[in-house]
Amino acid sequence: MKILVSTTGSFQLMNSAQEELVRSEGITVVGKSQFWGEHISEGRVEVHGQVNDEASDAEWLETVRESDGDQELALASFIERFPVTVESARRPEPAPVAPHTRQVDHNKKGRSARPAAPQQE
Repeated sequence: MKILVSTTGSFQLMNSAQEELVRSEGITVVGKSQFWGEHISEGRVEVHGQVNDEASDAEWLETVRESDGDQELALASFIERFPVTVESARRPEPAPVAPHTRQVDHNKKGRSARPAAPQQE
């Protein structure tokens, strides 16, 4: 299940394990998880609705655009389009996204070092 959330102030929050970012302005779609539950209970995040797993943040932004920025209309339309079912409500939390292990050029082993500066005698 996913939830529609917004921050309670002018700050962003990121769940790096799932690569989810809640924008500082407006509503964002994120997966319902213990991470967001903690922020909700501490008052940093406000929940505006629940949707099934097929919903995405890109679709949410498109819905807001189509409703000419009317958040209430967009919210009602989006929740109706992606209703929560018994099956989607009981799905377990997804596994964390594996960290990236790609090395950037300056960290690669075997890179030739700069030539040593000449020593002054």
